[in-house]
Amino acid sequence: MRFHNVLLGVAVIVSTAAPQLASGQMRPALGGTTPSGAMFDRFNGTMTRPVPRVPSPTPPTPGETWIPDRTVQVPGTDGPVSVPGHWERRLSDHEVYTPPLLGRTPNGDIINFPAGTRPPATERQAP
Repeated sequence: MRFHNVLLGVAVIVSTAAPQLASGQMRPALGGTTPSGAMFDRFNGTMTRPVPRVPSPTPPTPGETWIPDRTVQVPGTDGPVSVPGHWERRLSDHEVYTPPLLGRTPNGDIINFPAGTRPPATERQAP
């Protein structure tokens, strides 16, 4: 009977100590989740850090402006003159360079507008 009690006591001690020993072996190392966990932790930290904010650049003022097809009244003509769309290059706030243009009157005549500096399209009546 004494041997039976000792055997029972040893069984109880082993049954309570065995899970603690087993779970102690499953605990992660202090450096990370795996033996090389510290390396992966640094990699994860690098990949998940926020991206620095860069201020957006201010857009430059456009050097050229597209002027769409339009119809204007030119002195000395019977009616409005159709002027084709074209690019105008900005020289200053109140002056642009206009390329040579060919306008068409309602009766089919062609009017030549030479290249030169003019006010912007929003400030002038002629092409």
